[in-house]
Amino acid sequence: MSGKNFHSKAFDEGTQTKLEIFQLYTREWLPVFLSRSDSWKIIHIYDFFSGPGVDVNGVEGSPVRTVKEILKFHSLMEKNGITIQLHFSDYETDKIEALKDRVFPLLKGKTHVIALIEALDFESAFQKALPILQSGNSAKLVFIDPCGVNFIDQSKFQQLIASPRTDFLYFLASSYLHRFREMPSIKLKIKRPDDFYHVHKVAVEEFKTFIPSGKDYYLAPFSIKKKKGIYGIIFGTGHPLGMDKFLNTAWEKAPFNGEANFDIDREDFREDAPFLPIGDMFAVPNKLHAFEEDLRQAILSGKCTNERDVVGICFDHGVRRRHAQVVLETLKSEGKIQYQFRVPTFDRIPLEPITLLNKSG
Repeated sequence: MSGKNFHSKAFDEGTQTKLEIFQLYTREWLPVFLSRSDSWKIIHIYDFFSGPGVDVNGVEGSPVRTVKEILKFHSLMEKNGITIQLHFSDYETDKIEALKDRVFPLLKGKTHVIALIEALDFESAFQKALPILQSGNSAKLVFIDPCGVNFIDQSKFQQLIASPRTDFLYFLASSYLHRFREMPSIKLKIKRPDDFYHVHKVAVEEFKTFIPSGKDYYLAPFSIKKKKGIYGIIFGTGHPLGMDKFLNTAWEKAPFNGEANFDIDREDFREDAPFLPIGDMFAVPNKLHAFEEDLRQAILSGKCTNERDVVGICFDHGVRRRHAQVVLETLKSEGKIQYQFRVPTFDRIPLEPITLLNKSG
């Protein structure tokens, strides 16, 4: 359940990091779909554990932040004739009534935003949402943020990834999974990693096994360290643009590793330490070293032949497209490859090739 006492306390730093990621991704996501009036006229946003909208100190939760982000684009919605329908639910009636009091005044006079705020448990709300999620005639963004993990099993996950034009952010307490993984009440089972710092990565790898063979789908983790353990967000999208937007969001919140609000690989880098040039082997984290080496070898072996192949390797490593530039520029300066693009992309027509000039390397 959403937790009767959760909103009666101040949001801690980890919770605020999670909320900021939700908000930043919403900000990245909205313009993409609001500019496509030729494809759909309605957008749906779901928040299945919305709560009352604020904590005890009035710090805004996900539904209020979402509304405020949407209102920044209201003129674009009017121009393109697009309506956003908000679906906020929580199983506690008192929280829902409090949320109505906060949201409805914000939407007064905003004819292109409709808010459906209901007291529903997650199972009922999810089943009610399925026909819309499974429809291909609208874009959907889904927040699943329970105070627990006993909500998304393999079946629901597969329903989410089968839903067209649907991105989701699912918050779960991975450390809870790690400690109590054998309890029958825990639907999601994960293999125990050697390092609890990486438990969220293992959870994402488990989710990847639920993706049908041959289906293009993108998942990315963001780990959050709180006083009582490691928590995290699993992001899912069926489109490379969605993955690109989420990685931009993640690296904005975590400029050093793009995947955690702490030193997840225990590399002892201080937040106030100066950044040194990417490419200096003593200046970048192991994550980027591994990415750079994999990309270099993929190019030199002939497995990576165009810019979209480069983007795929970026996504596999959870780095932004621009992180590929140092490898590409180095190989070009060494006389090993030739290419014309600056930052690789996935949607250029035609895709720019990478010409291999020297296979030794």
